[in-house]
Amino acid sequence: MQTRTNPFLVMAGLYLTVGLVAVVGTLAVESGLLESLPRLRWVLIHLVTIGGLTQAVFGVLPSLVTGADESARRPNAGRRWVEWLSLNAGYPLLLLGMATGSTTVAVTGATIVLGALGLLLSTVFQASARATDHGIRRYYRLAPWFLVVGILAAFGMLLGVHGPGGYFGSLEAHVHANVWGFLALIVAGALFTLLPALLGTELRYPRLVSVTFWGLTIGVVGLIAGPWLAHNEVTVVGLGTYVVGTVALLANVVGTYRSSDRSQPRRIALVLGAYLWLVFPVPWAPLVLLFPDTVPAGAIEIAAINGLVFGWMLQLAMAFLPVVAAAFARPVSDGSFAETVAAVAAECPQPSWIQVGSVNLGMLALWLTPIPFLGGLEANTTLAGFTLIAVAWAMFVVSLWRSIVSPTSDGTEREKAARDAA
Repeated sequence: MQTRTNPFLVMAGLYLTVGLVAVVGTLAVESGLLESLPRLRWVLIHLVTIGGLTQAVFGVLPSLVTGADESARRPNAGRRWVEWLSLNAGYPLLLLGMATGSTTVAVTGATIVLGALGLLLSTVFQASARATDHGIRRYYRLAPWFLVVGILAAFGMLLGVHGPGGYFGSLEAHVHANVWGFLALIVAGALFTLLPALLGTELRYPRLVSVTFWGLTIGVVGLIAGPWLAHNEVTVVGLGTYVVGTVALLANVVGTYRSSDRSQPRRIALVLGAYLWLVFPVPWAPLVLLFPDTVPAGAIEIAAINGLVFGWMLQLAMAFLPVVAAAFARPVSDGSFAETVAAVAAECPQPSWIQVGSVNLGMLALWLTPIPFLGGLEANTTLAGFTLIAVAWAMFVVSLWRSIVSPTSDGTEREKAARDAA
């Protein structure tokens, strides 16, 4: 049987594997076995964001937009390879520039990535002309523009060009645009696209799709503009609006699951765990903004970014990337892309409860580090947190590569038996 491999997902697997190695390096540093490595934390974060999740988004987005299998669109094949080459030429340069502190190399890499993003935007807008669900299509059309904003904010940090909020205002705008804007809109659209097919039922609250869209969109505009302009009130209003959109999204996730046969409990557990760590910083944000001298603002911000990357992004990747990769390896069928993913999910094992528990306990440990009563235990808590996350990450990487390299039904059945036993 002839199968196909999505080259973007192969690169996502490679970068997530390197990211796992970087986590092991972080453990070695935290345990005192290695000297502190320069910029290791930011390199690790970008291995997950641009290296893993952005590669996956580039690979899957056109299929999500049209609902069809990407290989059915041969006229775009050449452009897609140019996108792949641009993204994978620019990103290593950006990573190298960050690791070595070379602004010229980092800016060159970011410029090439921006060019790849422009090509993706063109592909998405052409594909969306054939999309049938216009309510969800707008998520996919708008999301890449927030990545453009995030990259421009990164240019500002690299070149020393900032707004009234200074460097840290640009940093927050960069993170919010990339994560709460670009990735969050893609994820929301993907959940609305895939969950009904995965759970075999209709979306429970279709009217909330628009509430989610406008809540996330208006909210993230405030979360970008507030820090960049140094207006905390804009940030707080944006945060509140964003929460409304997120609550509407989770109402649909939980409602759709409850109205189904509940056949994907561990996958849904990862989704809910992911959004727990996305919204967990919300009660802390006003304290950090309004009373930075009375709370450990720096430690809370570090924990919040860890939550976005390892709690939110990584759990969503664990929930969906292996089955999506296996779906691309299937021969082209007459069904929609969501139906293909659902068929694969029915055959393949769900993520294990060990993964669900390990990654969430690890995030809990990382969030305990800013709490003053720990005294001198912050280093031990950080070490425990990253160790637990590394366990879940390793299981995920193995599952992802099995889906990419050997997505046969025999292999998935053997894996299912072993994982179900766990």
